[in-house]
Amino acid sequence: MTKSRFHSFAEVEKAFRFQRPDLVDLLLEIRNIVIKVSPLAAELIHPRGITFYDPDKGGTIKGGICFVDILDNCVRLRFGLGVFLKDPKSLLTGEERLYMRHMDISSFDDAPWKDIEALIHASANLNGFGKGS
Repeated sequence: MTKSRFHSFAEVEKAFRFQRPDLVDLLLEIRNIVIKVSPLAAELIHPRGITFYDPDKGGTIKGGICFVDILDNCVRLRFGLGVFLKDPKSLLTGEERLYMRHMDISSFDDAPWKDIEALIHASANLNGFGKGS
């Protein structure tokens, strides 16, 4: 059995205990989606969020799935190779960046969860060069 590359729920909760609970809930829901879509992914916890990546493809950039940052009033979901993702509803912004795209999520109830899952799934299936595997 493969050892999980994810931290325990208690570790994640502890890491974000000083953040707004509603924003932590958004981060945790995105984390649940990543775990569902890419159970062999890994996560790095940093003070304001989590980076998810596939270590079999590379590090946090080449193997990157998504970055989740807790900002003051929202959670920002970033995709390092977002320019290559199909985004039929134009949820992603950040055209000033070469490859990275992002979306801000401020409410659990208003978040387009099915679309977010589709974007995470598509990002997890990129081969590190912007092409689906």
